[in-house]
Amino acid sequence: MKKRILVVDDERDILESIKMLIENAGYEAVTAGSGKEALQLLQKSKFDLVLLDILMPEMAGNEVAEKIRKNPKTKNQKIIFLTVVTPGEYGKGEIKKLNPADYIQKPFKAGDFRKRIKAALE
Repeated sequence: MKKRILVVDDERDILESIKMLIENAGYEAVTAGSGKEALQLLQKSKFDLVLLDILMPEMAGNEVAEKIRKNPKTKNQKIIFLTVVTPGEYGKGEIKKLNPADYIQKPFKAGDFRKRIKAALE
């Protein structure tokens, strides 16, 4: 069975290109355009990994991750943060408390992206 990955980003073009990369690597990709949508999907379905943009309007990625960690059903969910800033610039301590599997800085190289996804899923 294919591993399922939820991709959360407010930028539709980024969502589509990440979805294509994930599907080309042999995984199933589901997309959410907001943190609220992501939380709804996580209540309905199980995902092997969540790729979560940090800088989003309405609900930032770290807020989404906090809600994921507080929910008994999703508290052990694997999360990779996607960000245009380095983790240090965004308060690495605060983000680290959310126990992410990794951080991927945008823009990224496709090969490196696939390697890090694979490592997080192992």
